[in-house]
Amino acid sequence: MLFVICLLGCVSSGYAQNLIRFYQHSKVGYKDQTNHIIIDAKYDAGSEFVNGLAIVISDQKRGYINEQGKEIIPLKFEDAALFSNGLACVKYAGKYGFINNSGDWVIQPLFENAFSFVDLYARVMKNNKWGFINRTGEIVIPCQYDIAFDFSNGLAAVQLNGKFGYIAHSGQVIIPLQYDTAMSFAKDNTAVVSLGLQRLSIDKAGKVLAKLETLVEDENEEAEHRKWRKRRK
Repeated sequence: MLFVICLLGCVSSGYAQNLIRFYQHSKVGYKDQTNHIIIDAKYDAGSEFVNGLAIVISDQKRGYINEQGKEIIPLKFEDAALFSNGLACVKYAGKYGFINNSGDWVIQPLFENAFSFVDLYARVMKNNKWGFINRTGEIVIPCQYDIAFDFSNGLAAVQLNGKFGYIAHSGQVIIPLQYDTAMSFAKDNTAVVSLGLQRLSIDKAGKVLAKLETLVEDENEEAEHRKWRKRRK
């Protein structure tokens, strides 16, 4: 899992943001709304502030500062995510776990990879397989999948032996693992999957709602399609 700092700045407009990042001599600092420097530009990178904390990076180590510039959680992590509902996913000594906003381990770093909590569950990897844990760190869906996406509208797309399907929070397979690709369910309770070269829109019961455009077999064929469309214009 790689938390890219530029993406960490793309937060919900519902969060209060009192400080603004600025760059000086290839370093990051923070100013207030009147352009007054609150935190000197001394970090290699930094996220926006969310709920009063920001991730900062120095010498490839990540930690958290508050809006007064105090390093609330030391810069000792190899990877770090913003806090979500009181927990943050971090990497320490090559393993991922979850800390609270005091920097204490709530879920020990036992995982090869992990993502933030969504719908009360978080994706984690053990023995190169993906599963899900709850907020106490209990593995509630075994680490058995080659690929797993976050839960969305009660279902998560997973892949095993090259085929995708969807599971519920109980771990029960709701839509059989039969697709070549699968996307998470959108707010309208539909998802896009592919079977062979055909893209389909399905509902949460797996019913096909519409056939979408047909996929091309490879990049060369797609390039030929683009040339043809250009000639037709």
